Amino acid sequence: MLPIYNQVQLIGRAGHDVELLTLTDGSHRATLRLYQNHCTTAAADDRQIHSLIAWNSLATQLEAKVRRGDQLLVQGRLLHRKLELGGQAFMKSEIHLSCFTVLSSCSVTRSVGIVAEPATETYRSHE
Repeated sequence: MLPIYNQVQLIGRAGHDVELLTLTDGSHRATLRLYQNHCTTAAADDRQIHSLIAWNSLATQLEAKVRRGDQLLVQGRLLHRKLELGGQAFMKSEIHLSCFTVLSSCSVTRSVGIVAEPATETYRSHE
């Protein structure tokens, strides 16, 4: 059995379309915010927002498959970065994805124009 030291698994909705960047070395980096509401009557203050990061082939799969409002199951590692902005130091938490699954889609298929039920398929990093 593999040791699991730092693993996070979350279910939530995509807050926006995936932002995909191609870096100077040719690798891909995708960013996405995942929104969680613990209760259907929750106020906006009760939601939690998580920053997701995906790299290379997983980043391109995330950009191709996920749209704003899609419900996702994500799994990855929790990382904390110390940043300095205007002389103030603060910590930023990010989840670096190892795999994701689209559980339900709010988007409309682009080619046909009807609401589609996606096949539940898990996309994994091959690195």
